Amino acid sequence: MSIQIQYLGFQLRTSGRDYSYRVVNPKEGDREFVLSIPNRAFSEHHFPYQDAAAFCYQKLQRALDEESPGQPFPHRSVLSDQELDEYMVLRRPAKRRTW
Repeated sequence: MSIQIQYLGFQLRTSGRDYSYRVVNPKEGDREFVLSIPNRAFSEHHFPYQDAAAFCYQKLQRALDEESPGQPFPHRSVLSDQELDEYMVLRRPAKRRTW
């Protein structure tokens, strides 16, 4: 059986939103992670609220694939402006003019 990532929900903080996940791994035991997105990402960068949980899920999934015993992914992480900007370019391309 492979690992499962369960979304536990989010909490509003004064600095942003915390998205919580549980990683269920029968071999190594369960772990919990919190990925944070600062408020400025939503206000200044126009990052869509409805995309945030899925984006954090994808980030966690990639990080778990890349981690090693000597370099585990931290249980708390703040997403960088660069990561959010890259997402905006890849997932939300500029609309083409129709005229």
